[in-house]
Amino acid sequence: MSRKKFGQLLQKYLRGECTPAEKAFVEHWYGLIETEESGQELDMNELENRLWDQIQSKMPQDEPGRVIPFRSTSLRWIGIAASLLLIGWLYFAQRQSSPVNPADSLISLVKGDWIERTNNSTHPLVIRLEDGSAVKLAAHSSLRFPAHFATEKRTVYLTGDAFFSVAKMPSRPFYVYAGSVVTKVLGTSFFVRSQSASKQVRVEVVTGRVAVYKETPRKLATTDGVVLSPNQTATFFEEEQHFVTGLVDSPLVIRTSEKERKPISFQFDDTPLAEVLVRLEQAYGINIEVENDSQKGCPLTADLTDQPLYTQLDIICAALKANYEVKGTTILLTGKGCSD
Repeated sequence: MSRKKFGQLLQKYLRGECTPAEKAFVEHWYGLIETEESGQELDMNELENRLWDQIQSKMPQDEPGRVIPFRSTSLRWIGIAASLLLIGWLYFAQRQSSPVNPADSLISLVKGDWIERTNNSTHPLVIRLEDGSAVKLAAHSSLRFPAHFATEKRTVYLTGDAFFSVAKMPSRPFYVYAGSVVTKVLGTSFFVRSQSASKQVRVEVVTGRVAVYKETPRKLATTDGVVLSPNQTATFFEEEQHFVTGLVDSPLVIRTSEKERKPISFQFDDTPLAEVLVRLEQAYGINIEVENDSQKGCPLTADLTDQPLYTQLDIICAALKANYEVKGTTILLTGKGCSD
């Protein structure tokens, strides 16, 4: 069997059109890859390459197109399966293609110039787009994208959850459509989580800035949207038709360029609270306000290194007898101060 025919066979398998012999043949080799590389997710091209390499390594040839008989009895049944595969292949080519069975494990479908990738596994699947962007597709989620992006913009459609790392192209904005929500970026990384049951779409920004708004007919302009920065999130509620902004569950220190990167120290020795909060704001890009100005001069002695943001705030509040709460994309500290 040639590489071209094997590629056609794999596409048939993904469409759910294989005969039992063909299906058994493909799943056997895929099982070998899973065993040898447990936990590693492969995209479509990598999967085909690995499968073909497996077959070639265990089916040596002395002449092009002719397979040497197996000397190992443990692999002899593979030759039988290959023979059945070729017979099934010729038989199936003379029949009309059967419709796709939605119950089959569907990985990829090609519809015209669009590709739809569905992750039916229990682990995330990394998808590489032609512009260099990467999408980490969560389990039981789908992504539809063009084989070639348009010259003026890049558009994809998401069902479920995914993490996007978008290649920077200022002249070609990247759009993610999820339900009735559109996320527009130029080059950044962020999560999009769409929940069909609750009719909610949540966007969480890791780096860069994104604009999130409700999809409207092309003739209508929309001002119902928000712009998000790192560690910020927005949730669109379909029934109420509005966005609610907030902070992500676990804010991360913002990564800067190598030239601007200077380690921020979280070790404090009688440091005024105002200076402590400035360092936290610089690290996480989150606005932190103090309700009582008399709190700003309160000294803090503590080592907050390697602690997540909310734990750092818990330690600060415990030391200074204060409290904090998240109000939208801002953190508010309250307390009586330290004059007593």
